Amino acid sequence: MHQTPQRRIALRAAVATVVVVFAVGCSASVGARNVGKEEVAEKASAALGKKIGREPDRIVCEDDLKAEVGATVRCQLTDGGGKLGMTVTAKSVDGGKVNMDFKVDDAPEATDAPSAGAVSRVEVARQGKAALTEQVGKEPDAFSCPEDLPAEVGAVVRCRLTSEGKQYGVTVTAKSLLGGRVSMDFKVDERAGG
Repeated sequence: MHQTPQRRIALRAAVATVVVVFAVGCSASVGARNVGKEEVAEKASAALGKKIGREPDRIVCEDDLKAEVGATVRCQLTDGGGKLGMTVTAKSVDGGKVNMDFKVDDAPEATDAPSAGAVSRVEVARQGKAALTEQVGKEPDAFSCPEDLPAEVGAVVRCRLTSEGKQYGVTVTAKSLLGGRVSMDFKVDERAGG
């Protein structure tokens, strides 16, 4: 199937969302001889959730992780319709306790976007969190959006941020489109509870 350059850019941009959100390394420990692949996936999901404020939709690992320093297993992380590979490494083994490191690949495995011609809700939230952190000098506790932002000038979605135990509504507006990239404006409600 042939895709137009605009569609390829939109697909890459939407799937890159997952890269930005989950391209982190983090660690967890587990007591075992070998760590079962289901437990590796659970620990990876929990560790990523702690690191970025929410867990991915799903993680599936190919094999069990050997309880040997340097042993690795490949997993696949799915979030917002995009997929990324992840390498889980046994960093240290102390008795039966395995300390694992989780490193998400820098590039997506697939090019399926949650919706064509839109910025994924995960990417909108990531950019909103970054923009507000830069404006205020403090990162919000959480920032989430219930839907994708259409890649159309003037398109609007409502998101929610949490800071110091209070929730605020955020209006996100697509300001401009340039080369398949959407520039966004983030306006936080003046009062909590929106």
